[in-house]
Amino acid sequence: MRRLGELMSIESSVATLRKQAMEALTESTTMLEVASNLLDAGNREEAIRLKDEARGKRNVSVWLMSQASNLENAKSRDIRSAHQQTRHDVRHRSAA
Repeated sequence: MRRLGELMSIESSVATLRKQAMEALTESTTMLEVASNLLDAGNREEAIRLKDEARGKRNVSVWLMSQASNLENAKSRDIRSAHQQTRHDVRHRSAA
């Protein structure tokens, strides 16, 4: 039962990380659109500053997605390991 709770917690964490990543990506996209408008209006300095800030948001988004993938991979490894251990235990009990 404890394992199920741990797996559900990991799934929740993955979903939260992915949601935060998408929010950061959306913010980055909006910032780039505003930067483009500023550039069109001749405000080059502010456009460059905003573009750099958008790049930072995009990097955060990529990092968050990476963390979510790492958690999912770890969960998959744990599930495979638990499954293999269960099969091993069942075989040895059957042989006894």
